[in-house]
Amino acid sequence: MRVRGAGCAAVLLMLVAGCGNGGAGGDGGSGQRGEGGSKQSSASGVDGTADPAKVFTGAELGAALLPAEAVGKGTKALEVYLGLFDQGSGGGDWSTCVAGRDAHGELWRMRGASAERTFRPDPAAVGEDDPFVYERLVSMPAGRAGRYLELRRELHEACGRVTVDTDGALAEEHHEVRPLPDLGDEAVLETTRTTGGDEYDGSAHYVVELRVGGVLVIVGAGTDMDLTLSSAAEAARRVGKDLYGAS
Repeated sequence: MRVRGAGCAAVLLMLVAGCGNGGAGGDGGSGQRGEGGSKQSSASGVDGTADPAKVFTGAELGAALLPAEAVGKGTKALEVYLGLFDQGSGGGDWSTCVAGRDAHGELWRMRGASAERTFRPDPAAVGEDDPFVYERLVSMPAGRAGRYLELRRELHEACGRVTVDTDGALAEEHHEVRPLPDLGDEAVLETTRTTGGDEYDGSAHYVVELRVGGVLVIVGAGTDMDLTLSSAAEAARRVGKDLYGAS
């Protein structure tokens, strides 16, 4: 496993901005497929049974990442990256949103051991538009992890529409967030759509951010909401079982 530091945040930024489109599983931005996926999209939490102060090392987090077969038959798992979560990561350019400045600043100061990996459901895929699943685990005390999710909600609600400069052309990022009550101890589904010019068609890109105790689980699959939700549920169940001993 290779260690990587602050550059990890760029992966998630590309994810939400549209580095993959979810392939055949994508819904073209309609957001209707996530309610009826073939995989179970729920997972139990550990609040009330686990030590809220417990934290994990990067190596422990890396061992709890999804195996390739949990994403789908024939899936290829890329290299595991370990590092320090020290960015206010989570997609989008929030710098022009004054209302979200305090929330973004606090997120930027958060720290925690981290492990991440990208999966390719089609093992022959190599292009940025090919289907993918991205998973990141971050360890913090449970109260701090809960605060992270609270700030993510605040940021999305304060900055529902943000104007960004992309190579000299203006574009608009549209951000939405909604709770997912059946995933872990707390969870939200974040949706980003980018519009402007000929490059951005407004397709929705999805990321689930949830916590199981003090472990943040961040999962996205581009425009495929169904795959994002099912993969996040698989990831949450694995964290509960492997790190907290949940049944």
